[in-house]
Amino acid sequence: MAPAAHGVEVRVEGVSGALRDNVEAWLGEPAGDSRRALRTYERQLPERAAQALQALGHYRPQIDVEREETDNGPRFILRIDPGEPVRIAAVDLRIEGEARDDPAFEGIQARLAVQPGDVLRHDRYETARRQLQSLALDRGYFDARYTRRRVEVDVAAGEATVMLHFDTGRRYRLGEVTFSETALAPWFLQRLVPFEPGEPYRAEHITALNRALRDSGYFARVTVRPEPREADEALRVPVEVELTAERAHQVRLGAGFSTDVGPRIRAGWSRPWVNQRGHSLSVDTELSEPRQNISTRYKIPLADPLRTQLILQAGFQFEDIEDTESELLTVSVQHQHRFDSGWQQNLGLRWDRDRFTVSDDTRTTTLYLPSGSWTRNRARGGADPYWGDRLLFSVEGTDEWMGSDIDLLRVRTGARLLRSFADNHRILVRGDLGALISSQFGKVPTSLRFFAGGDQSVRGYRYQTLGPEDAEGDVIGGRYLAVASAEYGYTFRPRWRAAVFADAGNAFDDLDDPDPQVGAGFGIRWISPVGPIRLDFASALSKSGNPWRLHFSMGPEI
Repeated sequence: MAPAAHGVEVRVEGVSGALRDNVEAWLGEPAGDSRRALRTYERQLPERAAQALQALGHYRPQIDVEREETDNGPRFILRIDPGEPVRIAAVDLRIEGEARDDPAFEGIQARLAVQPGDVLRHDRYETARRQLQSLALDRGYFDARYTRRRVEVDVAAGEATVMLHFDTGRRYRLGEVTFSETALAPWFLQRLVPFEPGEPYRAEHITALNRALRDSGYFARVTVRPEPREADEALRVPVEVELTAERAHQVRLGAGFSTDVGPRIRAGWSRPWVNQRGHSLSVDTELSEPRQNISTRYKIPLADPLRTQLILQAGFQFEDIEDTESELLTVSVQHQHRFDSGWQQNLGLRWDRDRFTVSDDTRTTTLYLPSGSWTRNRARGGADPYWGDRLLFSVEGTDEWMGSDIDLLRVRTGARLLRSFADNHRILVRGDLGALISSQFGKVPTSLRFFAGGDQSVRGYRYQTLGPEDAEGDVIGGRYLAVASAEYGYTFRPRWRAAVFADAGNAFDDLDDPDPQVGAGFGIRWISPVGPIRLDFASALSKSGNPWRLHFSMGPEI
C-alpha cells in the first residue's frame, strides 16, 4: 500500500515484488486536497502506473482504478494485470574507434547488463550504457561518445531491440607526473611512479600511483589528478600530484600483556625521511620483566623503493626466561625485496655477540651469520581476518673460517592457515619445524636453540619450558623443533568468538624420540578495534594430573 498523502490512501493489487515497489514509487502525491486536485490525481494514476510498469518491461498492462470514500478520506484501489513483459530480441552493439583493437573490449557484449532473451528493463539498459562509458574512461578514451543509443520496442510482438553504437575515438596516453614541493628529491619521487610516460592510459595506473605514494610512509595525504583536458597533441595526459608530508618526527607508545612475558611497554621514534633520497631512521624499545631490548634501523630505498631496500640494523637484548639468560648484541645488513607474487625475500649478514647462561654455565659466542628468509602473508578482513595464510622459510649458517667461534646451520619453516565457512565458523591450523646442526652445540647461544611452550606454541605449558633438560632438570633448548596446532572458532555474537583447540609438539635432540607434549582447551576472543584479544584455558595433557593454565594474548592470528 502506498503511503497516504493529503489524506489519500492508494492500494496496489495484482502485482508484487519489484513491480509493486516501482508502481508505488511512481504514484507520487496529489497536488493538493481539493476536489479538483483529487480528480486530476485519479485520472493520472493509470498513466503513472503504466510508466512504472514500462520501466520494468511491461508495456501492455490492464489497469483499473476504483475510488472508495472512507472516514479518513478517499482511497484509490489500483487493480493491475501487468501482462506479458517485453523481451529483448537483439542487442545491436557496435564499437568504433581504437577500442575495436583493445583486448579489454573483447567479449564486452556478453558482459553487458542487457542480453537477448532478458526482460526489457530500462534501468539495466542504463547500466549497460554506463558500463561502456566507464570502461572507456578507465582505458583512456576520453573523447568517447554514442553515435546512437536507443531502445526500439515492438509492443504488438512483445519484443525490443537495444541499439548501442559507441565511438571511442583515439586512446590517450599517460604523460609526465609532476609533484608538489616536498623534502624528497624529484628524481626519487619519480622512482615511486609505477608506469612510464607514453604508456596507454589506464585508470588502474593512477590508482597504483596513489597507493604507492600512500604506502611509502612519507606522506600524510596524497591527491593524484590526471588532466585529460591538458593533453598535448600526442594525447599524453599530464598527471599532477599534491603531497602533504608526514610529521618529520614520530613517537610511538604502547603497552600490552601476554602470559608469555607478562606486561610490556613499547616505545619508538622514527623519522620517515632523513634526506632527499628517502632514507629513514627508527629506534624502538620494548621492556618487560623477562626481556628488554632496544634496536635502531636505518633504511635505504634502492632502485624500486617500495619493493627493494637495504636495511642497516643494530640492537641489544637482555632475556631472562625460565632456566636461561642471554645478553645479545647484534649488528646486521639486509637486502629486502618483495616479489610480484607477494613473497618477500631477506638476504643478510648478521654479527652476533651473545653472552648466555645455561645450566649455571656462562659462555660468550661471537658469530658472523649469513642468512636468507622468504615469507608470504595473505589476509582478508582487516584487523580480524576471516581468510589468510602465512608461510615462512629461513636458513642461516656460519663456520669458524668465517670468523665465528663455532660452526652451525639453522633452518626453520612455518605455516599458518585460516579459513572461514558458513558465516560463523572458522578453522586455524599452524605448524612449525626447525633444525639446528652444529658440532659444538654447547656453545650455541640460547637465542638460536629451539624451545616450545607458551601462547604461540603448545598451550597448557609455560613459555619456553619444553625442550631437552640437563641433569638438574633445567630446560637447555634443543636441536630440533616440531609443533602443530588446530583450532575451531565459532562467532556466537558480533565481536565475540568461542574457540576450542589442541596443540602438540616439543623441542628435542633425538629425531627418533621427539616426545611430543600435548595441550588442549577452550577460549574466548573479543574482537577489539585493534584486533583480537584472546583468553585461553589449556590443560597440559602430557603432564601428571593434567594441570590447567591460563593464556592471554593479543594481535592478529595471521
